[in-house]
Amino acid sequence: MATQLRYHWTARFDGMSRRERQGCDYDAYVPDPLLGWGLAIPADIAADIADAEYAVHQLNDAGTSHVSLEGLARFLLRAESVGSSMIEGLAAGTRRLIGAEVALARGGDTGDQVAVEVLGNIAAMQLAVERASTPDDFDLYDLLAIHQTLMDRSATLQLGGRARTEQNWIGGNSYDPCRAAFVPPPPDRVPALLDDLLTYVNGDDHSPLVQAALAHAQFETIHPFADGNGRTGRALIHVVLRRRGLAPKFVPPISLVLATWSRTYITGLTGFRHLTPADSPERSAAAAEWLRVFATATQRACLDAERYANEIDVMTSRWRHQLGRVRANSGSDLLVRALPGAPVVSVESASRLIGRSKARTADAVTALADAGILRQRNIGRQRYRVFEATDVLDLFTGLERALASPTGDTVAAAPVRPVPARPLAPERCSPRRSVSPWSCGPRRAGRAASTRGPARPSPPR
Repeated sequence: MATQLRYHWTARFDGMSRRERQGCDYDAYVPDPLLGWGLAIPADIAADIADAEYAVHQLNDAGTSHVSLEGLARFLLRAESVGSSMIEGLAAGTRRLIGAEVALARGGDTGDQVAVEVLGNIAAMQLAVERASTPDDFDLYDLLAIHQTLMDRSATLQLGGRARTEQNWIGGNSYDPCRAAFVPPPPDRVPALLDDLLTYVNGDDHSPLVQAALAHAQFETIHPFADGNGRTGRALIHVVLRRRGLAPKFVPPISLVLATWSRTYITGLTGFRHLTPADSPERSAAAAEWLRVFATATQRACLDAERYANEIDVMTSRWRHQLGRVRANSGSDLLVRALPGAPVVSVESASRLIGRSKARTADAVTALADAGILRQRNIGRQRYRVFEATDVLDLFTGLERALASPTGDTVAAAPVRPVPARPLAPERCSPRRSVSPWSCGPRRAGRAASTRGPARPSPPR
């Protein structure tokens, strides 16, 4: 059964006070393995899980009807990465991220470490999806590679790609675990626990969403790295849902919802850690509450992802009307399809994105700029010339704001975490009013953008 192991912490004399230098006894938590768990799920939570899995399936199935599949996939992955970073206190607005991205692509120095670390999380999420899309088992090498990619752009890159060899803890201070909120397993227990976790990830003992939720909670409990555990653990959600075939195209931005429900999220993970026999009803009950949180967050993320997918359709239809007649698979056609997932491009990056020569790509960029779809900007300290699809940036901002509201409606319930300012209404609107008022229509003075539509699931109580 899960247990707590008592250890003594010897003072290292680097604390700020006498109390912090005295040492203490502390308890490190060692969880039960996941393999062979006869999990019992209450009927109401099983229904929530089934509804959430259906919502993920519908999002992926409906995606085939949208005009910009690649752009939608790129956007949702970026949204998930941004949300995962927010949970760790790393928040950077869309334009700030893009400025750092452009500077790094040009070999420059951004001077913005927060934005750079968020970009590292995006790269790690992309690698997680790539590794999960192969027929091979997901192994320790894959997990370490994702962590290495995440940490490559951090201030502690030397910690990347290696399991910890020292005790870590959550909460309290940075000197000792004496007053920590949670102390993970000692380092000598980590290899066996990771082996169990990865074997579980490659199996099918439970349904896909249950597997993703339990794998994430177990990973966060093990806390196998010295840094970057939260972001790596949320990338593991993508791995499971992609491997099990529930989300072959899109994983909804679950982390953006969990960032809003941060207290509920932490409570759910804390409750997952039990001190009862491995197959006891108490262990299942503790896991069930976490599964409720995860299922509800997934449903909420799917609702907003589908809303964004519809907005892309309206937006790209408007763009094509502005462009006029465009030949299929021409540079302009390919760029229109790609922009929702890459809203700021240079001629060079757009050329790589659409697989056309720089000369043909330059013609496409010029055509879209002349049509008012792209606007030229100079970005970064070096004033790099780029072209920005402001409609997409405004949509992204709108989704961030909506997901930061407990109800999904920033008029009815204000955002509960820092969010970008609401974008100004664009100069053009489609003849048919678009789904969300943040992309079309008059701006209401003094009020946040509403995101009306189907009722969003609220955090479980």
